[in-house]
Amino acid sequence: MLVELLKKYDLITAIDGKTALEAANSEDIDLILLDIMMPDMDGFEVCNILKSNKKTSNIPIIFLTALDKQEDLQQGFKLGAVDYITKPFNPKELLSRVNTHLTLRAYEKNLALRIEIELEKNRLKQEMIYQKSKQAALGELLMHIAHQWKQPLASLSALNISQKIKIEQDLETTKDENLARIEKSQNLINFMSNTVETFRNFYLPSHSSETFSLTDSVKKVLDISDATLKYNKINILISSDETGQTYGNENEFTQIVFSIINNARDIFKKREIKNPEIKIDIQNNVLTISDNGGGIDNEIIDNIFLPYESSTNSSGIGLYIAKEIAEKNNGYISASNDEKGAVFRVEFLK
Repeated sequence: MLVELLKKYDLITAIDGKTALEAANSEDIDLILLDIMMPDMDGFEVCNILKSNKKTSNIPIIFLTALDKQEDLQQGFKLGAVDYITKPFNPKELLSRVNTHLTLRAYEKNLALRIEIELEKNRLKQEMIYQKSKQAALGELLMHIAHQWKQPLASLSALNISQKIKIEQDLETTKDENLARIEKSQNLINFMSNTVETFRNFYLPSHSSETFSLTDSVKKVLDISDATLKYNKINILISSDETGQTYGNENEFTQIVFSIINNARDIFKKREIKNPEIKIDIQNNVLTISDNGGGIDNEIIDNIFLPYESSTNSSGIGLYIAKEIAEKNNGYISASNDEKGAVFRVEFLK
């Protein structure tokens, strides 16, 4: 009777629970009409097995049974059924309920597909952001090395020119002078080699968390950025009242500081700010960095931490990554303006 009534659908029939379970595991089922009184295994047991199986747990089940007691109905819904129809049933009512649940199932599968598509899009987006952040970090690394190498390269060039002049003019040099020149050259080469090693270690990813000093970490960033800051004539004012330690990933925290300082540097350059200045204030678990660059444009200040949002000509990745790192380390970052410029506040929960 049911086969004839539901003939417009693609039907699979099962005369017992075992056959039903085999069909549900091997076929793409959208709805199950399940009796309760069956040989060997009753409908409640079949329903329980279906709902405990990841592959079949989301298939909607309608109990279709002669059992009409309230406790049977409650048991059916408790096990996860979406509907309960008692025999003898009204054919039009049954068709209506079947159609309703198939429609809901179609919506559910469509939603699941859309979610899967959006998750894939988000994965690709995150991968692109990650790649861009790696490129940005590499560019930052090369820039810092270039600035750190500028002076020793000039010194090496001066030593070579001096030696060349002496050779061309047949000027005599003593053994001690030559050894001193070689030693000085070697010291310069060692400094340049150590610079590369220092930056390489600094940018290596680290996933461990531990207690660290915000003040010491900021000073590390300033030491590494010293050449860049001096080259751009940026004055740094730092004050610290830190008495405790902060828990998190120190290496990742330094990237937040780098991002904020680099953002200020780009603003100074873009707006041609005279006497550029960055103030850094450190309290327990709170870092505040402000500048005199004129502030963040009102039209983007609410979205400054979104990817690709930037008030300069940069990629906009830096502050987005800073926000991600802060939240990953149980912290929070915010941006605002004061009378002189932008103010970034980074706070870590205790």
